[in-house]
Amino acid sequence: MTGNQFSGGINTVGGDPTFNGPVAGGDMVLEAQAQAQAPGPRRKAEVCVLTVLPTETRAVVAVLRRMNGYRETRLSHGPLGHEAWTRSREGGTVRVAAAEMLDPDITAAALAYRELVEAYRPGIVLLVGIGGGVGRGVGIRDVVISDQVISYDAHKVTPGGTYRRGRSQSVEAVLGYRVKDLMRESGGLHRGPSGQFTVHFGPIGSGSAVVADARSEIRLWLETFNEKVLAVETEAAGVAQAFRHSVAADRSVRGWLTIRGISDTADESKGDDYQDAAATNAAEVMASLLPYLQFG
Repeated sequence: MTGNQFSGGINTVGGDPTFNGPVAGGDMVLEAQAQAQAPGPRRKAEVCVLTVLPTETRAVVAVLRRMNGYRETRLSHGPLGHEAWTRSREGGTVRVAAAEMLDPDITAAALAYRELVEAYRPGIVLLVGIGGGVGRGVGIRDVVISDQVISYDAHKVTPGGTYRRGRSQSVEAVLGYRVKDLMRESGGLHRGPSGQFTVHFGPIGSGSAVVADARSEIRLWLETFNEKVLAVETEAAGVAQAFRHSVAADRSVRGWLTIRGISDTADESKGDDYQDAAATNAAEVMASLLPYLQFG
């Protein structure tokens, strides 16, 4: 396999459209119009997946290896890319590419998002991994898919206390409908190697601070901001912000989602014991969602 091709006979070779011929005077306007109307470079993947921790990457790669045409390739910006494709519910194909970001924080997530979009021009970006459960009924090994991300980092510190200036960004409606299709057909229940678990769809909190205190100021603030917050994690706010800042200039990406397996309850008991199981369940839900993510 050579060049920008996936295995399985799917040709994804493409490039920027070019304009050949003389340009003079008013013809420059016609050239500009032609370039504006011309399609951009062809997608090399319909869906890109970002992971942070090695355990998350292993779980995602294990799922991709079960799909068609799995291969690995070194991306120009450094990470190892993992590529495969699967069938969509409409009978077409969904090409998937995954890469692990360098650092587990919001800034690194925003940068990794931009680099992966530049490399593959996907329609959808998924952030797949682990998080802490904070919502009622959200248990360890369950999976939370975000319908919105609430950033808790922005704040003002005064002698009277800390005042947070949270902002919320909802996922694109077109993706919300696809997640609801999956939830309706599965009944919200999935089965992984460690047994049956529940999939939840709702808000998550995201920021640079790791939460490991049930009575932390961040958790109390999140409950006030939106009492239905289901989980907390440390990267989705960066992806949401990068998407928000780039979407006006690049309409190729339809949206993003974060899929979080619950490895702890963001309190004093926080540990690593359930990270592998949580990451595996998140990857399994990702695999179930992929066939819904083909768009015309």
